[in-house]
Amino acid sequence: MSELVSGSRILDRSVKGDIGEITFRGTHEWTHGGLMAQFIQDTLSTCPVTGVVINLLEYHYLYGDDVSGLFEASLDRTEKKPRPCSIVARGETHKSLYDFFKSSMMLDVLQLCFASSVDEALQELRHRLGRRST
Repeated sequence: MSELVSGSRILDRSVKGDIGEITFRGTHEWTHGGLMAQFIQDTLSTCPVTGVVINLLEYHYLYGDDVSGLFEASLDRTEKKPRPCSIVARGETHKSLYDFFKSSMMLDVLQLCFASSVDEALQELRHRLGRRST
């Protein structure tokens, strides 16, 4: 059984709202989807942000629909609208997740994008939120 390691931090502070990062590390197992969704919900309820980077650079995923819990990052339940979100992943994890989210037609609906680095994701979210890059 692979341990799921979760973490979060604020990447960018602004009067227009903060951009947060949620990180997951480990090798995917069917139990992780629910744990990821719960961590995302708990984190965003205690630390609301206007944009989210989901960092999966140290998470290995190949297949399984239980990762749909990652959708939680794009749901702004307070504002009742999609929250800009970027998923950071590489290699097979990127390919598998991108294919999964594209096939579910959620990329556009939930304003999801993919990046290969946290810096790239942060720049994309700043752009989408109408902020200057620093």
